[in-house]
Amino acid sequence: MKRRVFFEMSLARRFLAENRAQSFLIIMGIAIGVAVMVFLSALIDGLQADLIQKTVGRSPHIVISNAENAAADAASDVNGNRTLLLDATQKTLRPIVDWRNVATALRADERIETVLPVVDGSGLIRRGQVSRAILLRGFDLEQANRIYDINNSIIAGNRSAPDGAVLIGKSLAEDLGIGAGDPIQLELPGRDPLIIMVDGVFDLGVAAINQRWLVMDQRRVAALLGTGDRISTFELQVYSVLDAELLAREWAARLPDLKVESWQESNASLLSALSSQSSSSYTIQFFVLLAVTLGVASVLAISAVQKSKEIGILKAIGIRTSSVSRVFMFQGLVLGSLGTLVGIGLGLAMSQAFVVFAQQSYNLLLKPVTTAVIITTTILAATLSAYLPARKVSRINPIEVIRNG
Repeated sequence: MKRRVFFEMSLARRFLAENRAQSFLIIMGIAIGVAVMVFLSALIDGLQADLIQKTVGRSPHIVISNAENAAADAASDVNGNRTLLLDATQKTLRPIVDWRNVATALRADERIETVLPVVDGSGLIRRGQVSRAILLRGFDLEQANRIYDINNSIIAGNRSAPDGAVLIGKSLAEDLGIGAGDPIQLELPGRDPLIIMVDGVFDLGVAAINQRWLVMDQRRVAALLGTGDRISTFELQVYSVLDAELLAREWAARLPDLKVESWQESNASLLSALSSQSSSSYTIQFFVLLAVTLGVASVLAISAVQKSKEIGILKAIGIRTSSVSRVFMFQGLVLGSLGTLVGIGLGLAMSQAFVVFAQQSYNLLLKPVTTAVIITTTILAATLSAYLPARKVSRINPIEVIRNG
């Protein structure tokens, strides 16, 4: 058996060597096809990774809040009439009471990287005659750094903000003309105005956040808002960003009284764009692979015609048809393997050249799984493309070939 395989491989190598120019051209054809697939995959994957990073890289992947609006408890009977005591347009969420047990369960999930309890509330900041509406946010700054990278985003003040620090967004600070160390007047519903000192100004790169956020420690915000030991939301980051939707569904089933929303739900248009990009990439790669397959098949078919006399003689001296057929399968395997190796190197070179000359704002990304799929499918396609010439070989009548020359 080993001798037979060795003979078949030797014969395949000999056929390829006798037509070096033809073999070289088909190897380069496969290489160019593989290079296109590698470059296209790296380009699309890099673009998608960049879009996802800009969208959710510094924001929660999953948000857990109360499923009911606080306005549901804001109605009361006054003189026999149902009266709304809270403006429902504020969409104030009902606080989560038993949040510590939920936080413990969330942190036990190995797929979740960060669990951040948050206390939110609305208010006003006044500086002289100017006042601005703000979103007062309370959370543990050390935990929040894992999501928002706040310390590295501080542009004024101490970059290692302590737990009790008061931080304000860049646009809001510029609008009010304040900086680190300046006092501001904070006005909250149901409380007397109080003066607080700004410890730092941050720039998170999102206009809405820079314009509205005032950040403090969770316990301090809870005391100011009078929420006690309750929180408004959980903000989570997961290790696998694209699995956030599946994880959100699982936790929604485990927490039926809470609303669990993933970043995919909030960015449906982005997901649609990413899906369209992937579909177009797969379509192009499919036709490139089809062209490679047809190219290998056509070259080997021509080779079968050119070698028909030698094949007829081999069959006449007792070489099995199946053995001769496998010679062409080995040729397809060799051509596919060499073309794929050259193509991978060429594709990486094209990607590097694109990075250097195009000077785009994101890096190309070639995933190991994608590379493995390209290599496997190309070699397999090149090998299977030898089926047609191998089938042609099986029909050769050695007597006719020898008689007709």
